[in-house]
Amino acid sequence: MKTVLKNLAFLVSVFALSICSTAGRSSQTETDPLSGKTVILAIDGGGIKGVIPATFIKHIESALRKPSYQLFDVIGGTSTGGIISAALTTPKKTTGHPYTAEEIVNIYRSDGGKIFLAQECEVELCATYYADNGSGGGVEPYLQKMYGPDVSLVSSREKMQSLAGNRVKHMFTTSYIVNNSQKKASKPVRGEDFGPYLFNWFDAVNNPATDNYHVWEAARGTSAAPTYFPIANVGGKTPPRSAAANKWVVDGGTMSNNPATWGVTEALRTGMASRLEDIIVISVGTGIYEGGAGVGINSNAVTGIVPVAGNWSTTPWMVEKLDDLEGADHNRGVLMSIVFNAVQTVTNSQLTALKQAGLKYYRLEPELTYAQSHMDNIHPRNIQSLIATANAYINGEGAEMFKAILNDLR
Repeated sequence: MKTVLKNLAFLVSVFALSICSTAGRSSQTETDPLSGKTVILAIDGGGIKGVIPATFIKHIESALRKPSYQLFDVIGGTSTGGIISAALTTPKKTTGHPYTAEEIVNIYRSDGGKIFLAQECEVELCATYYADNGSGGGVEPYLQKMYGPDVSLVSSREKMQSLAGNRVKHMFTTSYIVNNSQKKASKPVRGEDFGPYLFNWFDAVNNPATDNYHVWEAARGTSAAPTYFPIANVGGKTPPRSAAANKWVVDGGTMSNNPATWGVTEALRTGMASRLEDIIVISVGTGIYEGGAGVGINSNAVTGIVPVAGNWSTTPWMVEKLDDLEGADHNRGVLMSIVFNAVQTVTNSQLTALKQAGLKYYRLEPELTYAQSHMDNIHPRNIQSLIATANAYINGEGAEMFKAILNDLR
């Protein structure tokens, strides 16, 4: 069994070193392999539930009396986790330092309505929330103000490297390309017209013409959740977009809602680590409502619209508010909930198995109620409830693991 696991670890390393998750790759590595451990902070997607990982990180920063940029070598995230990752690694013009986790928690407390700005649309099937309402409102103007309208991935990296005590060498956010020109492609090319894509420092430095996006684009692209927000158009040289390659991308949660595996492969790909034994992964989730990960089959035999025994076509799967495993309704179609839960739990299962091959892996994720589970529930009572759940988890079920994390970071 040990031999099998070692072979698996070797194959993972080889695969990670050979893949190209972005449009191009230089033969250079950013650093020589480190003699110590490479510590990765990976942050899940989940909309307003991002206040949960932000609260966890706040506790880490408070306990160790250090900001995140002095604790982690790689910081990466999906969707709301990508927004957090960019905030932890992009110095603000006003202070010269990135956001603290406490400041990020306060953003969730106070600015949910600015990010989730309901769209008034004549077409019934448009996205629920604005990208940009044309009057300075919506998620895009908000992110431009948050990071700076023209701060690039390369410039944020350079500024971070100049900060005293900085440890971060790599930042990434996940996304999925659905088009690169808004037009048809007679012969689609993977990595250009479609496929997984990471906005990241390494490729931005090595391939600036194609991959040096604005930081706000990296945050917008990773959080373009289908049905919630419009598809994100990034790059293409049309202000306020950067001069990087034109892409239309959707939320990274569609293929990797838990970005921890990307953290491992990015550490290997960039040369920061050469073995699983070199890596510590701290994966922070946005909480999971177990009932939302499945669907009642026979309990959804609604006369006139939903056939019996799961004999469902487009409308039931995508639109109808089918009951979940606990009997509550999937308020946005069951298929989206199952996809986001599936890609999240699969990553956790894979990395848990790789612990036997030398990877050190921690996962912080509390259970949520149905009422807490909606990614766009920005009501102050719900946000406070999510914070309370994160605090209770740190002091209860997750206390032992949290202490172990602190010990490793020390």
